[in-house]
Amino acid sequence: MEFNLKSLLISASFVLDFIEMDILKDVTNHGLRVAYISLKLGETYNLSNDEKFDLLVFSLLHDIGAVENLKAVNKAKLEKAIEHCTMGEEIIQNFPFHKTYKNIIKYHHENYDGSGFFGKKEAEIPLFTQIISIADFFELNYKLSSKEEMVELLKTKEESQFSKDLVNKLLELMKHLGFWEDVKDAFVLSSIENLEINSIKKYTYEEVKKVTQMFSKIIDSKSEFTRYHSSGLTKKAIAMAKYYAFDEEKTEKLAIAGDLHDIGKLAISNRLLDRNGKLTKEEFETVRKHVYYTRKVLEPLEGFEKIVDWAANHHERNDGSGYPFGLTREEMDFESRLMATLDVYQALREERPYRGSLSHEKSVDILKAMATNNKFDLDIVEAIDKVFK
Repeated sequence: MEFNLKSLLISASFVLDFIEMDILKDVTNHGLRVAYISLKLGETYNLSNDEKFDLLVFSLLHDIGAVENLKAVNKAKLEKAIEHCTMGEEIIQNFPFHKTYKNIIKYHHENYDGSGFFGKKEAEIPLFTQIISIADFFELNYKLSSKEEMVELLKTKEESQFSKDLVNKLLELMKHLGFWEDVKDAFVLSSIENLEINSIKKYTYEEVKKVTQMFSKIIDSKSEFTRYHSSGLTKKAIAMAKYYAFDEEKTEKLAIAGDLHDIGKLAISNRLLDRNGKLTKEEFETVRKHVYYTRKVLEPLEGFEKIVDWAANHHERNDGSGYPFGLTREEMDFESRLMATLDVYQALREERPYRGSLSHEKSVDILKAMATNNKFDLDIVEAIDKVFK
């Protein structure tokens, strides 16, 4: 399928930033800014288009391991958590990069003088890693410092945290007014989109799935109570596609929708998702926003129109009582109604903070009761019963 990976990654950075916001309370556009600065530094090394795209991926996703460290309460503790480096490296392993890379994420907190987590220094630290590291440092400090203070701060890091060459390259960029405007919240997204990086090409379904499964793993890792929710829903969606004899393309798109249906949950605090008790009305409304965020992440992707609906409509109900838009049965296609029913079935079969997992029979009884109340299609519920009994 023809697919724009750049658009997906940039869209996903919107919710990935919420992972750090959950920890740091005030971080916005962190991934986008690190990516923009990294790419501007990368231009000074005459990178090819493929290398620029790979650098974009690494810089946007450099903190994906933070999803495993949400108990950290501030940046200082997070930066000392070696696990977010190793976990990030593990998560990104299967991404379809243009070239082969090793330890780009794992070493992104190594220092040039060897004083980092793993004791790597100078040329032992990959170039992409060094670029992302100094871009990350700039991003975390520039709002706290004036331009002059940033210059002096960077100079104190020469040959200790960063190479003198990289410090000089960043100082050269900082001389230009356009650079400072480009990294502002209002412009950083368009600044990245305007950089000449072509990422629209034909990808195999297996290549696209490597990306969506990566996000599925990030989503499921966010909470101990949803460790297998997205992957479980995807497997069940594929099984139902086989039952209904869907063609290969529809089956593949349904699987992608399963992987990404809860990507909006990355924007929801674990303090709410893991609550072992009743949420307030306002808190419940916040949790319900995750499907809206899922739609906003996936909407910009050309060719994803059906996938967007199948992923983002999973909390809509036939009688219009669902959310976020209160769609009715007539306003949803069959696949959306199937995914909504499967999502509830998958959730019932899992443990939650407030209950244990339910048996297949009990889960189907609940679904049948919901179908009787015009929440789901009874024939879909009966098919689920038949396939998974």
